[in-house]
Formats: sequence, C-alpha cells, structure tokens
Amino acid sequence: MQTKREESNNKFEPLERLIQAMKNDPLINAEVIKILRLSPYQRRSVLNNWLEQLENRQAPQNLRKALSYLFDDMIVFELLKIIQKKF
Repeated sequence: MQTKREESNNKFEPLERLIQAMKNDPLINAEVIKILRLSPYQRRSVLNNWLEQLENRQAPQNLRKALSYLFDDMIVFELLKIIQKKF
C-alpha cells in the first residue's frame, strides 16, 4: 500500500517527465507548447501523428511515453499552468 506522499509523487510523475523532456530539447519544447494550444480534438490528432513518426524513427520510449500524457486533458491543463509560471 502506498503512502499519501508516494501517491502524490506518482500523480506528478507524468508532468515531471514531460517538463524534463521539454527542458532538454528545444524542438520538443516548441512542439509541445504548440500542441498544448490546440483544441482537444486537434491536439489528439497532431499528437497521434507525432507519436507515430517518433515510433517509426525509433525515438526513445521514455520520450514517447512522456508525450502520450498529452492525451489527458487534466495533465494538459496542469502543464499549461506550470509553463505559464516557469517558461
């Protein structure tokens, strides 16, 4: 059974992974910000295409997994709040 602290840490892990990928790669940063500004339907469509391209290029699984969190509207909402404060 997880403690409340572990549950809290797990809750933010997707955001942390994605933010780290954005900090490490300016191209990823620019693309993610562009995707975050799209409507949910457009975001999912563009994200599907991007993830497919990354898979075809055999991009690292960690990157693809971090980007897959952008399908979740709540994560996108939280990420936008974080970006507005930090970036």
